[in-house]
Amino acid sequence: MAGKLISNMKSILMKKLFLIISLAAGIVSCGSSKKYSGKTVPEKRSTSYLDGRWELQLLFASESTWPKPPFINIDLDHKTFSGNNGCNSITGKFAVGAENYIAFDKNFIATKMACTGSYEKAFLSALLKINRYTINKDDLELGQGEIVLMKFKRANGL
Repeated sequence: MAGKLISNMKSILMKKLFLIISLAAGIVSCGSSKKYSGKTVPEKRSTSYLDGRWELQLLFASESTWPKPPFINIDLDHKTFSGNNGCNSITGKFAVGAENYIAFDKNFIATKMACTGSYEKAFLSALLKINRYTINKDDLELGQGEIVLMKFKRANGL
């Protein structure tokens, strides 16, 4: 009798343990989104989605009319970026890391065409403050901590 009781208790304990482990795994897998700039967005499984051309949509939360549409090309294999800041071409290096970390090296190269307006300086100032990125479908947000400084859209066909 006692042997049967112990066997039943072991069975119940194993079922409870399995249930607890299953629930814990479910909770961990559901936690694959990050809170950023007031919105919850899905987190990509790798940084490879950063690769490609991104066209600027917003800078410092305001739409701007640019003489030439700013964009950046991100090359993950070589950890380099290139693009245009609305007037001059730019190229340089960047670093990516855990927790959606990204930083653009301040030692970039830029052409020196004469530019009117403050577009170029605002773009470069924001780019050098970036330390975080979030991707949601074809939208890229670059920010400093929780503050979104730049919003890009993936270029069509790329």
